[in-house]
Amino acid sequence: PCTAVRLNSRCGSQAARGVVDQLDVGVLLGVMALAAAAALTQSLSGFGFSLFIVPLLIPLVGAKEAVVLANMLGAFVNLITLTRMRAYVDWALGGTLLGGAVLGMPLGVAVLTLANPDLLQVLIALTVLASTVALWRGVQLHSIGYAGNVGAGFVSGILSTSTSMWGPPVVLYLQGQGVPPVPFRATLGAYFLASATLASVLFAISGRIAGSTLIFTAAGLPAIVAGWLGGYAVANRVDDATFRRIVITVLITTSLVALVTPLVRVTGLR
Repeated sequence: PCTAVRLNSRCGSQAARGVVDQLDVGVLLGVMALAAAAALTQSLSGFGFSLFIVPLLIPLVGAKEAVVLANMLGAFVNLITLTRMRAYVDWALGGTLLGGAVLGMPLGVAVLTLANPDLLQVLIALTVLASTVALWRGVQLHSIGYAGNVGAGFVSGILSTSTSMWGPPVVLYLQGQGVPPVPFRATLGAYFLASATLASVLFAISGRIAGSTLIFTAAGLPAIVAGWLGGYAVANRVDDATFRRIVITVLITTSLVALVTPLVRVTGLR
């Protein structure tokens, strides 16, 4: 049946065309607004795109499509980062992280495919909440050499394709290594671009990319550019400490809402 986009198949294009007339304009505008806000967050802080957008996408498109959509949009966000900072990338470090991620990604796809949507939403919420608290408290994962690089990438790979939360394991790990700010952001951008692109390929092969996901992605790209430019426009008007507090508050609030919602639905509470 023409329900998902698959490689080398006319079914995918038929599905993509078929959802256009049925698409909820409010949902489309909501996705665009969230993409812009998440891009603004990342342009100012260097992290947080998926942490911000995934819990808020869930009420609009569902947990499973939110994971796929966030990966596809995230690839574009990090392409912008890389075009500006590619000269500062630590390619050896990024390559070993990516090697670990490649090993973990198929496991994440299996979780995404088999998990109950409510259970997946709880997993996403708990991941966001734990990651936010760890970043807020300045937790660091100290380097243990090549094995540490691969291990951090492996955990990130599992999370990338199951929850779209590729960032926290690698961010915490690089913080523990004491990587300077500019190479830190550049290497993260290169790693996230490569991992999000590979994750999207795996989603396509496994039939996880719906026609609506392609439309949402196309609509989100200009919104991301607008949000990114907006971040640069306000960068000198909001001090880092204030902005960080705002982001942490938003992340904790959205993760708690995402955590409570399926519990309410499962228990039948109103």
